[in-house]
Amino acid sequence: MSDRTEAAEPRDAHEGAERRAAERTRVLLAGIAAAGLAALAASRDWTSTTETGHAGITATTAQAGTDLASWALPCALAGGAAFLAMLATGNRARRVLGVVAALAGLATALAGALHLDAGPWPITMGVAALVLAFAGAATTARAGGWPDTGTRYDAAPAGEPAIAEDPVSLWKALDSGEDPSSPNITASAQKKGRS
Repeated sequence: MSDRTEAAEPRDAHEGAERRAAERTRVLLAGIAAAGLAALAASRDWTSTTETGHAGITATTAQAGTDLASWALPCALAGGAAFLAMLATGNRARRVLGVVAALAGLATALAGALHLDAGPWPITMGVAALVLAFAGAATTARAGGWPDTGTRYDAAPAGEPAIAEDPVSLWKALDSGEDPSSPNITASAQKKGRS
């Protein structure tokens, strides 16, 4: 019974690590996409006015989101930059960057909320900015359980069972992402792999 429990624990731990990695990927992609959409919406024309002069010439003047809320685009870009930086940092830095992204998202959402009557782009920007803020807050709250960027390539602890005993199993382990140079490969498997 204890052998089955011990065999199930590494599988459960592996599945849990995969779920946390998938969650990390979803949150980071949502943050990057939301920042991109908010930046796009901030750069679009929100209002336009048409005036006819004395000579009958008509002139249309457009105001972009950057004209009406000058902080919206830089804040959206800062939130996007924070999420891009999260791709290459550890969990502690991700938490700090999550706070930065959440605050940038809230500031961008405020810009959209102040100009709701200016058409669909401020509404789009506000919704995207709220998603950005939520993704930043989720990163801050959940990053501690996410796998670090390079942990997939770390060597397994010495107490782990051997990855493989024969060359075929070594190749299968390599295909599944296991490190064949790990100290957990038995000496007989290493010798068989060299022959």
